[in-house]
Amino acid sequence: MKHVAATLLDTAKGIVEYSYEGNGPTILLFKGGHCTRDTDLSHSSLIYEGYSLLTISRPGYDKTDRSTGPSTEVFADTVIEVLNHLGINKVSVIAVSAAGPTGIALAVHHPERVEKLIMESAVTAPWEAGSKRQAKMLFGPSERVFWRSVKTLLRVMPDMVIKQMLGALTTENVENFYDQLSPNDRRFIFDMLATAQSGKGFSLDINQGIPDMSKIQAPVLGMYSHKDKSVPYSQALLLQSTVPSCEIYDVKSDSHLIWIGRSAQNVWNKRLEFLKQ
Repeated sequence: MKHVAATLLDTAKGIVEYSYEGNGPTILLFKGGHCTRDTDLSHSSLIYEGYSLLTISRPGYDKTDRSTGPSTEVFADTVIEVLNHLGINKVSVIAVSAAGPTGIALAVHHPERVEKLIMESAVTAPWEAGSKRQAKMLFGPSERVFWRSVKTLLRVMPDMVIKQMLGALTTENVENFYDQLSPNDRRFIFDMLATAQSGKGFSLDINQGIPDMSKIQAPVLGMYSHKDKSVPYSQALLLQSTVPSCEIYDVKSDSHLIWIGRSAQNVWNKRLEFLKQ
């Protein structure tokens, strides 16, 4: 089994961090906003399903230089350089949340290298002005202070911090939603927050343009929740109406976090079904 963790590659545009492990067909994972090398939204288990998992940190995250992708089109070219370095011809791509435009760009600009594209609660439209202003305030120059404060409070008052964060992720009543979470679900959110860091990546995320999705040639699976406050379901409908070959799977989740809760196993099964088609 391959196991290459936190490797740095000096590309034409700068340093890119990636990890690569497992055997079998390669799945390329682009993690979402605020996610680091240590954030696992359950995708690492794909290696136990007979796949190789290649995780490439996007520009501004971990050790990947911003210069590798001032735009998603430029970063798509950088990703191809990584694939060439590893001798990988084609990949199935999973794009999570804010990484949606990155997955789209790779499929649009390098169709010959993308077998399938899975969009998981993934962004398909430009950020609204209000959301941009809030993001710049919290995750701009002071993002380290913000996350240091969050992680300190998380150790002392985890319930309070998790509820505060859930307010931005669900359209449901936060108290009711939290009460319904299992201990494993709460641990998932705790670990997600404990490993989060925006770096210089999220400030890039909120300003990325969306490539022309009508040019995507690969089959696309979009998995979205109607109760996602962070990425509205309208973005799922936009994806479905624009991409030539697209299936939207309605996740019966109460939040943006489709990887936990009563529908998590259905999400897992649907992902595997699509990959094996």
